[in-house]
Amino acid sequence: MLTNLIIFFFYLVAVVYCAGFALTNSSTQVRAKEVYMYSGTLALIGCISEVAINSFCRAAFDSSLWVYQVTPIHHGDTSIFAFFQWSLYGYHLYFVHQKIQSLDVKYKEYIFTVFLAVEALLLEILVNVSSNFFLNTFIFYYLPGDMGHLTTVFVFPFYLLGGAILIGIFSRFLKDPMFFGTLSFSVAFIFVFLS
Repeated sequence: MLTNLIIFFFYLVAVVYCAGFALTNSSTQVRAKEVYMYSGTLALIGCISEVAINSFCRAAFDSSLWVYQVTPIHHGDTSIFAFFQWSLYGYHLYFVHQKIQSLDVKYKEYIFTVFLAVEALLLEILVNVSSNFFLNTFIFYYLPGDMGHLTTVFVFPFYLLGGAILIGIFSRFLKDPMFFGTLSFSVAFIFVFLS
């Protein structure tokens, strides 16, 4: 299983790298410190939010939205693998955010938020379909079956809220991306690996 998980991770790295490459052009300047900060921030926000959202759903609706099936921690609300998965998504969001900022349109923050929410659902489907191929199981299993347990429309509002919150976080964290990237990775590491 570990070998397949490592192969699956490198597959995701290749997919995310290709998506980032497709979003850039020759004039796109990639700032490594900012990419690091985006990755660290998503590792932190993603893992903690998964536990918070699933805990909220259990308290409010007496049911979880999902359960992680691969390297689960925190009662299956998140996983060790999620630390790496969310970091990759942060890397990807850096390029998405850069692309949207380069567009000559109004309401860039709203576009980013809606894009993040829609894309997150599509990426969850991709991850689960791919993990079923590589690992013979879903990484996370959504309990509502509205989308074949690959994802659910019930997480869409959480992604919208998350996108809106990330806009504010990124603008503040960009003032010192190395500090906030390191802080985010450190707290996420403690939350995932040491708790």
